[in-house]
Amino acid sequence: MNSKNPKDFNNENKKNLDNLRNIKSIKKKLLLKNMYTKFIKYGIFLISIPSLAIIVFRCPYIVPFVVCDLCPVVDCPSRQLRKPVFVAILGYLAVTRVDFCGRVCPYGTLNDVLYKIRTKIFKGNFKTNKEYKIIFNMLKYLIFTFAIIALIMGDPRFYSPIRTGSLLNSIWITLISGNNAYYGRLYLILLGLVLSMIIARFWCRYMCPYGTGIQALKKLYRKIVSKKDVKKETKKEIKTDTTCSVGCNHCKSKK
Repeated sequence: MNSKNPKDFNNENKKNLDNLRNIKSIKKKLLLKNMYTKFIKYGIFLISIPSLAIIVFRCPYIVPFVVCDLCPVVDCPSRQLRKPVFVAILGYLAVTRVDFCGRVCPYGTLNDVLYKIRTKIFKGNFKTNKEYKIIFNMLKYLIFTFAIIALIMGDPRFYSPIRTGSLLNSIWITLISGNNAYYGRLYLILLGLVLSMIIARFWCRYMCPYGTGIQALKKLYRKIVSKKDVKKETKKEIKTDTTCSVGCNHCKSKK
């Protein structure tokens, strides 16, 4: 029987304790980061509620946040704050490396809130089969294509908003004076919110043109990075591999 040296045994115990401490410290850091990002997420959501109401009920453009400088809705916060908020969000994403759709976007947070409320009242999840996913993906790319066409056309206004002082009065006047294009856009947004109560983040996953564009850019970035990694690995293999696959006389003479 081989008995372990007490010194070796103590060293192993110290290593195990160090590993446990490292794991605990990593868990604490992750928990703190999660709490911090959640606080920021719901803070942004609460601050953005007036802007969300204006975007849903009063934004006269097909794609919001693009031509805010020319928008006739002068009481919209996005008109003055769009550019500094955009820079601040980019800085926050660069520092924290969090996902924009999941941890920053206030409309995505609204999707989360509605889904949580529904699950508290009616438990159970709706499972999407392949047929539903095909239909939802078709809807996603149809909306995205329509948004791209609208941007190419200069993101035209589809109705003329009326301003009547307070936010609620302005929304009410817009609701009773909107045209068919306004109601079509509004019904589409409200349908996405209703479906987000049934299927988690339905709007974000299948109806948001910004979300579709971000996911497409992520996929493209991953492909580019993976190709670069493959090229680096092949170069390393070529450098380390000194054997000749042909077996020519020149290589044989070196051996």
